[in-house]
Amino acid sequence: MGHSVIYYGEHDGARTIRALELGPKDLDWGVVSPEDPPEQQEAAMADAVAIVTNGLSITTEMLSKMPKMKLLQVMSAGFDRLDVPAIREMGIEVCNNSPAIARSVAEHAIGMMMMVYKRLPQGIDGVKAGTWQKPAKSGEFGSVYELSGRTVGIVGLGNIGTWVAQMLQGFQTTTLYTDIREFSPEHERNLKVTRVSMDELLDRSDIVTVHVPLSSSTTGLLGRREFAAMKNDAIFINTCRGPVHDESALIDALNNREILGAGLDVTEIEPTPLDSPLLTMDNVVVTPHLAGSSQERVDRALVFSFENSRRALNGEPLENPVQVLD
Repeated sequence: MGHSVIYYGEHDGARTIRALELGPKDLDWGVVSPEDPPEQQEAAMADAVAIVTNGLSITTEMLSKMPKMKLLQVMSAGFDRLDVPAIREMGIEVCNNSPAIARSVAEHAIGMMMMVYKRLPQGIDGVKAGTWQKPAKSGEFGSVYELSGRTVGIVGLGNIGTWVAQMLQGFQTTTLYTDIREFSPEHERNLKVTRVSMDELLDRSDIVTVHVPLSSSTTGLLGRREFAAMKNDAIFINTCRGPVHDESALIDALNNREILGAGLDVTEIEPTPLDSPLLTMDNVVVTPHLAGSSQERVDRALVFSFENSRRALNGEPLENPVQVLD
């Protein structure tokens, strides 16, 4: 007989090990690995009411063999690899961990802005190579800029976008946002943000930072038209999902100096191919999908996942069901 709550992840994975440290002792839960034999996985998950998945896809076929299932809990903010409507038709709710991951991703987005503006990677390279400031200072004043006082446009004011807006207050930015959802005037006042259309955001922003889930409606959301509409001294930041921007259009915009630079924690193909033009561009910073990987975020996500699983077991309302916008 299997456990009521299953953590689905590699037995020797770092997050699985952390789950074993933080998992509630009074909760009936266990670990199932995708590396386990299929028959063993099926038997272990047959009585599952909730599954916590560590970035690994659970198929509808697997779920169809779990008659007691009520909750599929995703450790990440993204859920694009799951057929959420089909899963919900099976009577299973899908919840993500956007609140837990938001602070970590927002910090990374701010860090990307700083790295592009301050040319920090180039400066570090200069120190290590003995060329000192030369790689970083490419103009009369070094082409190094301040974030403070800039106009920042946030595309998507959800959990992550909200944290970005809060953090930007310390830099005294003019902060704009666009979103298909409505937010209260009080929420906007607290964040010191102004709602504008996408076109106005692109036209006015020195920095455009995108924080939306990946779906059919957001794939290619930032493409040739959008990059051409941005200021030629603006920078683009993406810490959500690579396909949200059209990568060939972004590369062309950078090469044609339609925009100043970009900071990307995500690319269309991951790991980023070594022959990608982005990796040789002096005005681009690429990090390895690292934004949500802080220890604090992992801990918050695990605690939230187990508590939501407990709600499922007790028949209580679940927190943070994913919003499918398509």
